[in-house]
Amino acid sequence: MFSENDKISIRQLQALLILDLFGTGVVTLPRQTVNVAGNDAYIAVLLGSIIMAIFTLVFTTLGQRHTNKTVVEISQILLSRPIGLLLSLGLAIKIMIGAGLELRIFCEMIGQSMLFRTPIFVTALAMLLICGYVSAIGYECRARTGEILFIFVFVPFLILMLLAVFTADYSNLRPILSHSNSDIAKGAWYTILSFQGLEFLFLVFPYLQRPKKAKKGMLEAGFIIAFFMTLITLLTIAVFGQYSVVNKLFPVLQMMDSLQLPGSFLDRQDIFMLWFWVVSIFASVSAALFFVTILFERMQQNKNKKIPARKWMFFVMVIVFLVTVLPQDVASTNEYMEILKKYGGTFYILVLPVLLLIIDNIKRGKQI
Repeated sequence: MFSENDKISIRQLQALLILDLFGTGVVTLPRQTVNVAGNDAYIAVLLGSIIMAIFTLVFTTLGQRHTNKTVVEISQILLSRPIGLLLSLGLAIKIMIGAGLELRIFCEMIGQSMLFRTPIFVTALAMLLICGYVSAIGYECRARTGEILFIFVFVPFLILMLLAVFTADYSNLRPILSHSNSDIAKGAWYTILSFQGLEFLFLVFPYLQRPKKAKKGMLEAGFIIAFFMTLITLLTIAVFGQYSVVNKLFPVLQMMDSLQLPGSFLDRQDIFMLWFWVVSIFASVSAALFFVTILFERMQQNKNKKIPARKWMFFVMVIVFLVTVLPQDVASTNEYMEILKKYGGTFYILVLPVLLLIIDNIKRGKQI
């Protein structure tokens, strides 16, 4: 977009996808799935995550058939130009609202754990400026940054996970399969809707060096995410028990804070998890800024009078900032996020890709 070399490798896309999908939803996912599936929540998360991993094949199949196109062009080809533009605009709005709400939850989390007296708008503005700068440089820059941060994030994360594995009380997981299949299915459905960065696969294929190898790479990334999402949920239940988890706002962070590193000089181990989610929110918000700018840029009909990408970036940053600061508190933010997941997530993550793939198959069959 802004730089001449915006092509990234499959490995870089894997790192970005993992960071993008580990947004603030993972911090609250154990509490929300335990609410419906009890101590079987980890089974629900496992099922939902595996379905999500397999569902990436729908996005990659579309992307491989239209390697130089995004959802803007694909939807116009398959559904007509007016409908395609309307769907693209809706996707841009959905991504901006989602990024703003995620940023607000992140700011609340930081405010309650570290920056107690810092106004929310200051934290949000600082994060937005950093994300905007990285996004403006180009997708390759974001990919290289994500690749480096991925290493520094997952090493301490794995250490904490190993510590939690050996200190958790697994009797809290009993009795297994004590809830109905419908409760577990509800938890799995909620897990699927928690992966709000999945729609970025609609837009990434023009920036891949080898798009034909994307299926295997996305499946691998999806199963890695499924494993860690399930592990986090299982350990959170094992440490606190299902009745304690539902009463905690950010149970994963509180679990990490309760762990004690042997011989550690650190008073708070949750700083590692906070670092993990700082990077994750940085990845997801910068992705939102970049891809919404791409959407607006590609939606313009008059190629000779296109608004420069940098101007779109400023506009998108303003909208995301307003969405971040407008909710009254974290409860209303969570409520808005649930509505967005229920309607926007269901349509753009599940319905639209399947619809486009079916229509594409029909049109290809007619051509044959």
